[in-house]
Amino acid sequence: MISRNEIYCEDCITFMEKIRVNNDLKIDVIVTSPPYNIGKKYNVYKDNINENDYLEWLYRIAEKSYSILKPNGSFFLNIAERSTNPLIPFRAVTKFLCAGYKIQNTIHWIKSISVEKEDIGNTNPVHNDGFSIGHYKPIRSNRFLTNTHEYVFHFTKTGNLPIDKLSIGVPYQDKTNVKRWQSVNQDKRDRGNVWFITYPTIRRERSHPAVFPQKLARLCIKLHGCNKKDFIVYDPFMGIGNTALACIDLGIDYVGTEIDNNYIEYARKVISKKKNSHQ
Repeated sequence: MISRNEIYCEDCITFMEKIRVNNDLKIDVIVTSPPYNIGKKYNVYKDNINENDYLEWLYRIAEKSYSILKPNGSFFLNIAERSTNPLIPFRAVTKFLCAGYKIQNTIHWIKSISVEKEDIGNTNPVHNDGFSIGHYKPIRSNRFLTNTHEYVFHFTKTGNLPIDKLSIGVPYQDKTNVKRWQSVNQDKRDRGNVWFITYPTIRRERSHPAVFPQKLARLCIKLHGCNKKDFIVYDPFMGIGNTALACIDLGIDYVGTEIDNNYIEYARKVISKKKNSHQ
């Protein structure tokens, strides 16, 4: 019996097959960031396998996840490209399509951005000399630009699932638009598919080499809509627990898998701390 609000030290494909066979759970949302196969230094996982093997592995994850996801469920896949191999995210998408998924939204997670004065509207309260914000890590290359974004692909089983856009909406910059459009009845608009989400620069040893921001997970879950009874989120690559923390903030259940016990122990500590802060 698989319990809710637990992280299991188990391979995600094995775990999902167990859910499928036992029919323990039907998952509402899967939100995750698998290894990108770009040579990150994980404790257990080898992040530089043959590219075809990597893509076949993603296909198996897509296939198993499809079997445990509710008909009206969502899978949010965060994946990044490498400057020398920019097509990997799209080849990954192809594997999910082959597994039966439809791609419903493509979200661009912006980690760092520079905005110059000439590009800021005069009515914008931050109109000044421009600014640069976010997490920036320069690359040593005279051929490629520094990559400051990642993809979040939103897959569903039908491609036409209603989503809760205004749950993550933002205020209008130009307030005249509130009355201009007949469909608008409040000062909140669709966030769009470009999300600026940063995370604090870490000046000490990292607990995990590829941190998945809590806010990114939270926005994905809210976009799907999470006000149903018995709602549950699954993260196949839970890492240090940020998806679980997002679920706790939203007051919903989660389940996760992770093959590194050290990450699980770290996650359990921060989850316990978060739960205590909510009491």
